[in-house]
Amino acid sequence: MKIIKLAFIKTVISVVVLLLPTLLFAQTEILPALNWLTFEQVKSLNESNPKPILVFFYKTGNDSSQMMLRNTFTRKEVCNYSNAKFYAVKFDVSSKTDVTFMDGKVYKRDLTQPYHELAKLLLGDKPSVPTVLIYDDQNKGLTFKGYKKYHELLCMLVYISENVQKTTRYEIWQPAYFRTFPADKKVNHIPLAVNWLTLKEALTLNKSNPKGIFLTFYAKNSASSSVMLVNAFSHNKMAAYLNENFYCVRIDAQTADTLVWDKQYLNSGEPGKYHQLAKTMMKDNIQFPSIFYFDGNNKLILTENSYLSPEALYLLSNYVVSQSYKTKPFAEFMKTFKFEFNDIVPREHPNGEPAVK
Repeated sequence: MKIIKLAFIKTVISVVVLLLPTLLFAQTEILPALNWLTFEQVKSLNESNPKPILVFFYKTGNDSSQMMLRNTFTRKEVCNYSNAKFYAVKFDVSSKTDVTFMDGKVYKRDLTQPYHELAKLLLGDKPSVPTVLIYDDQNKGLTFKGYKKYHELLCMLVYISENVQKTTRYEIWQPAYFRTFPADKKVNHIPLAVNWLTLKEALTLNKSNPKGIFLTFYAKNSASSSVMLVNAFSHNKMAAYLNENFYCVRIDAQTADTLVWDKQYLNSGEPGKYHQLAKTMMKDNIQFPSIFYFDGNNKLILTENSYLSPEALYLLSNYVVSQSYKTKPFAEFMKTFKFEFNDIVPREHPNGEPAVK
């Protein structure tokens, strides 16, 4: 019996020893956390290193607010993306604390009123919670009211951080984003509608049969590049228009391939480094997706370095194909343009002129 008990004790000790690292790790595991700042801290940091700003308005005791703080803002994807791309502030709309805002003014809470005056300034006299307010790089604020799941918040964050708001309304962007990144995480089939060529093939064809080159750079860490591939470049009629009028090239801006344009361009091969050709064409203003239109002599016509919806891409491409860029500004061209695609609805282009060369 002693032998059996001794064997049992040894077995228990062995199991505990094996499990101990796991138990210790579980107790000390660092959970993802969003780096919440004050408005004063954001003002100071933004002066030396400008970033978009996320402000989360909540109210103590409000269930939806607490659920967002507990569920949405603790997701690893949200924390990592927000900490890298944004300055984040959370603010209780009923706070009794004086707050120095980014304009340098001090805002207070009138204790006879239910809401802090800063909340009323930014959200109106009756602030609803939860609300996410995001300022872009031009300090323009966009407001998103109501409870948001983590994938909904990521859609908003990408919209601002990758400057999609400069060319596309949010109601157009949102469904395009979720076609690319479904909330259920099911992989979407992407039809290869555009006849993508290598740069060498396009240059060779453009020399023997001049037609013009449509060139776009993308990055694997650029969500809007993926959204454009799934939506604009996979739209059958849009793709047919590009195929008919251009030799089309799509290049990973971090490719290790040697590329030849007017000369040989290389990539140093260092992690995260962009190819020499991408940096040269973008003039070191690296943004994705980046689009270039060239004529039959490989002369640059115009560029656009932002996400474009199918209708925006068609509008810009027609501006080039019709050679209207030679006679009129893009804003004037838009006023008289008539869409031929029944399933593409025209929209404004608030970013104004593309970069005509």
